[in-house]
Amino acid sequence: MEKKENNKSILDYSFYMISLFMDARSKKLDDFDESDESMHLISDNKNETSEEKAKRYDRYIIINRRTISNLKLQKLMYFVEIYYLSKNEKEKELFNSSWSAWDYGPVNKELYNYFKKFGSLDITLSDEEIKRGNDICSEDKVYIDEVYKLFGSLSAFDLVTLTHLSTSPWYKIRNSNSNNYDFQKLNDSVIDKKESVKWFKDTFNFLYTNKKGNNKSNEKE
Repeated sequence: MEKKENNKSILDYSFYMISLFMDARSKKLDDFDESDESMHLISDNKNETSEEKAKRYDRYIIINRRTISNLKLQKLMYFVEIYYLSKNEKEKELFNSSWSAWDYGPVNKELYNYFKKFGSLDITLSDEEIKRGNDICSEDKVYIDEVYKLFGSLSAFDLVTLTHLSTSPWYKIRNSNSNNYDFQKLNDSVIDKKESVKWFKDTFNFLYTNKKGNNKSNEKE
């Protein structure tokens, strides 16, 4: 079995996540045109049939699955860490860095600063960054692959909505700051990873139900 790394780099792990989107974008799709106005999720065409709407929605999902901005990356990597921790309960963290409660959900400042040059545009990687991503522990790639499959097709703001749920650790911090907004306080805030794991397991409990319907191995906190 491959030995797990110490001091895992959130950047290297994010490189692997981004490479999944880049691979998806490189795949040729027949009769596909991203500039086509029919790709919009919301249509003004009142004569559109249910079948046409379903096809348009499927194409919209394909587009979103193949793009990743800094905002979307933040949410996905937050999910990666807390999903990993929920499956490896003896470990306190996956990355030696924290998550802060910014306006649009949990933010890892190391990750944010590295990719902020892209603004709201799609992130791309150099060959060296792709290599670094591919070199991470193969056992940990499984968690990234799973989060990508489950949440990668959602838009950045769909993911923001999930992290903004009133039961989330992000909401707890934000709510305590609602009467006296202080960005510096939020910038320096630390979202508790143990609370995040509990919230994630409660919110996405279907991930912890095996085929036999036995959850005993996942009941401990």
